[in-house]
Amino acid sequence: MRIVKSFLLGAAIVACVPAVAGAQERAWHFYFGGGPTFIAGTMGDHFSTGVGPAVGATYDFNSRMAIGMEYAFRRFHAENWVDILGGSFTAYHDTHQIAVNFIYNITPADARVRVYAVAGPGAYYRTVTVTKYEGTGVVCDPYWYICGTYPLESIVGTRGGWDFGVNVGAGVGFKLGHSDDAEFTIESRYHFVAGPEVTPLAGTAFTGGKANGYYIPLTFGFRF
Repeated sequence: MRIVKSFLLGAAIVACVPAVAGAQERAWHFYFGGGPTFIAGTMGDHFSTGVGPAVGATYDFNSRMAIGMEYAFRRFHAENWVDILGGSFTAYHDTHQIAVNFIYNITPADARVRVYAVAGPGAYYRTVTVTKYEGTGVVCDPYWYICGTYPLESIVGTRGGWDFGVNVGAGVGFKLGHSDDAEFTIESRYHFVAGPEVTPLAGTAFTGGKANGYYIPLTFGFRF
């Protein structure tokens, strides 16, 4: 819960930035979009490419620097994935991301194409829901959040929680028509999420592991 409280505080800071700061028009901007999200690392061996929307708001400190608040949801699927112990899993993985981002505009304000860099910390609520399992009940995999020997019916279910992460990336915005505010944007970022340590049940010979996440969304959207 401390992670959630920290990012609610960040949201409050963004919301309380005085509207009179700077001499710009339209300091506040809003955006929405979506697209595929690729998973790197071992988690990418478990789940397919995901998809989901993202929405947010940004405040321009000046023509170069801005701060923003963003929410994104993404879902990934695993169909009949077989582990090294012979168990077969059908499951899906959800992420709810809340991030405070810092944006730096590389190109000048009067450019028709805006190139920018973005980075910031985030809170990620991640869950894995196993909908079907066939096997012996012996499972040790941090990406299923379990490690040990279980009754077969207890493996099916939802597990997860809040984790801290960071993201870094870049994007381009193409101004629409004669407006300096409306843009079509293409953006990609790398998200690292520090997952929990999944420890084995007492009396087993497993070693467990960390459920870290490595996500690379490619987002197409509109900013106005």
